[in-house]
Amino acid sequence: MIKSDGKSLALVTGASGFIGSHLTEALLSKGCRVRALVRTTSNLKWLKGLNLELAYGSFEDQSSLTDAVKDVDYIFHIAAAKSGSRQKLFRDNVEAVINLANAAARSAPGLKRFVFSSSQAAAGPSGCLEEPRCESDQCHPLSDYGRSKLEAERQLMKLAEQIPLTIVRPPTVYGPRDTDVFLYFKWISRGLALLPGFKKRYAHMIFVRDLAEGMIGAAQSDAAAGKTYFLSDPQSYSWQEISSAIAQSLNKKPLPLMVPLGLANFAALLAEGGALVAGKDSIFNRQKVREMAERYWTCSPGQAEKDFDFTCRYDLKRGLDITARWYKENGWL
Repeated sequence: MIKSDGKSLALVTGASGFIGSHLTEALLSKGCRVRALVRTTSNLKWLKGLNLELAYGSFEDQSSLTDAVKDVDYIFHIAAAKSGSRQKLFRDNVEAVINLANAAARSAPGLKRFVFSSSQAAAGPSGCLEEPRCESDQCHPLSDYGRSKLEAERQLMKLAEQIPLTIVRPPTVYGPRDTDVFLYFKWISRGLALLPGFKKRYAHMIFVRDLAEGMIGAAQSDAAAGKTYFLSDPQSYSWQEISSAIAQSLNKKPLPLMVPLGLANFAALLAEGGALVAGKDSIFNRQKVREMAERYWTCSPGQAEKDFDFTCRYDLKRGLDITARWYKENGWL
């Protein structure tokens, strides 16, 4: 168990990012000491003022990983690449976590749990609304990002006898500091609610603070060792419901605009071309449109509820209200 007396030490990778910074805050609030693995180039604005230890290093530098895992009780691997070439995604999402896991196996004899933050993208969408994805389903990722996460899961499971491992698969994560769902807030704040295709599409989501608590719960559960879990709000929502809830949180009445998937695919092609010219990665690309085309990005948190009493404290309305208020207070909207 994570001790509130400051004796437990957790290593968090990706601590300077959206999910990692919220997880870091949650761990500190429980009296756990936190060591954040960061690069010298990392933007640490979300960690400013927090009482934690910074370990500078990289996943390519084995000596820095050895130092980072020294004496830790828990490891939460949140760092990941969301976009880029297949080669980049597999390097950053597979090789990186295996290097970290091997360092833990060698140099962290007191490790109680290694929690890997994967994604529902590793599993793929469900076939219908009535049967959300569960952990026993065969995986069918649709993107290189999803395939890289699935490969990382498979490689980690080969090390499960050497390190105590738990894998979590969140769906779409939203909350303060998020830059992905924020784009949807931005469009709605400007009066447009963009909806993919002409058929209703459904998704599970999770508020970032619920995800942080879920990962900590998994880390402390004996039943969760060696297992994989979906962590999500138990309720699925159509994108019409999501856009309506965002609009209410912003006190806006946007115009719903159905975007044909063919047009979205063409826009993604243009975005890829622009990113290529600029020498950057395109977050919006044809693989993303391929994922958007699926109607049911749903998953069940039932196993997590059973094994370690996982629950969500924030329903969609409450979570979106908090998120919208943060965007406004911080000048994002």
